Amino acid sequence: MGLNTALIFLVFSLLVLLRLSNELYRHASLSRSKEEWIVDFMGLIIQGVIIPLTPLMMIPLLKYFVPSLHQSVHIDPIGQFIISFFVVDYLYYWNHRFFHSKTFWHIHRLHHSSRHLDVFATSRNSLVTSFVFIYVWAQVIGLYLIQDPTFFLAGFGCTFALDLWRHGGVATPKILKNLMSPILILPEHHIYHHAVLGRTKNYGANLNWWDRIHGTFSNEMIQNENLEKLPSRSIWLEIFSPRRIGK
Repeated sequence: MGLNTALIFLVFSLLVLLRLSNELYRHASLSRSKEEWIVDFMGLIIQGVIIPLTPLMMIPLLKYFVPSLHQSVHIDPIGQFIISFFVVDYLYYWNHRFFHSKTFWHIHRLHHSSRHLDVFATSRNSLVTSFVFIYVWAQVIGLYLIQDPTFFLAGFGCTFALDLWRHGGVATPKILKNLMSPILILPEHHIYHHAVLGRTKNYGANLNWWDRIHGTFSNEMIQNENLEKLPSRSIWLEIFSPRRIGK
């Protein structure tokens, strides 16, 4: 857990520095309204404090109710990484697609309210959304069942670092874009997903393979501006009590 925290803090800090050191990026990030600052700050607290505490609270309960299963599964390091980085990523693809259905859009709507993407908006979610991400419960299950889940956690650390990068709003250098675009969801791909016209494209997190397989991948590139806007309801209601108001 310590190495993951260090990695996430390092990536977050680098993205903040990149945003603030560029005049255009800095202006876009700092032009937030008071409501936008509040919702992003609350999101960072939820994702950075409350969600990481979930495994710490759940594992003792599982030990109490089903002690025989604690650390009962041996998986080699490569298998652990494949599960957390690849298998969970595929499950997240469908998790994310369900969020975009009419039934669940209202709990995901807040995440799509950024006018532009930057690292501060990564965690802009309603509280309930944070607890129905596949990542949260996959971590709990893996940490409880797997003997020495070091590489299982490493896969999640890479996933969370890529999540920050994907939302960071920093342009990918051309050489890296050419190398990584056949494999990864790039920030440019995710910017398009956050635009109204791109909501049904690029659902993947780490890998764009799932979008390619299921016909939802788009290589469309747009400017990181005027993507969406905050819902008309109170931001506090959007965070703690989202409800259906149309898509």
